[in-house]
Amino acid sequence: MQKAWNAPFINSKDIVGLEFGMSKSKVLDTMPEPPLYVESGNSETSVWVYNVRTIKVKSSKSSDGSVTPRKTFKEIKHQSEIDDLYLTFDVNDKLLSWGDKPYNPNYTEPYVDCSGVCGGKAYIDECGECTGDSADINGSKGTNGKADDSGSFKLELNVEGTQEPDGTLTIKGGK
Repeated sequence: MQKAWNAPFINSKDIVGLEFGMSKSKVLDTMPEPPLYVESGNSETSVWVYNVRTIKVKSSKSSDGSVTPRKTFKEIKHQSEIDDLYLTFDVNDKLLSWGDKPYNPNYTEPYVDCSGVCGGKAYIDECGECTGDSADINGSKGTNGKADDSGSFKLELNVEGTQEPDGTLTIKGGK
């Protein structure tokens, strides 16, 4: 008989037990396994990494070919690794965040302007044209010289209407 070994892992049922502000010891009590490893730690944060897997349940197949998962079936199989879950703790060892990458308070979402330049300064002017530092003279081409229909824009919408006692909002007409 040969023994099979797996790295410790958790599944979605375990993840839903997490709460913001939990202490490290409470996380260890909540999770069925210790973290796979500690990715980093300094005087401000520490990051634990768990391996996440899904559960496969036996399904029943009807005569018309449709398949229905039997979620309460006693025999389950864990699928192979699907992702890592990063738990980030603050300086007081309280759970700050969890997700598919460690929490970074300095991260800002990349912005692509209307001319297709990441972090660019171009914008849509009052005439609907892309203009600004990273747009070309006529505002219709990106930095590669080709027409570019992608980008971001700002839309302001002013509506008039009334709110009914049941919470329904009635919007009338437009300008």
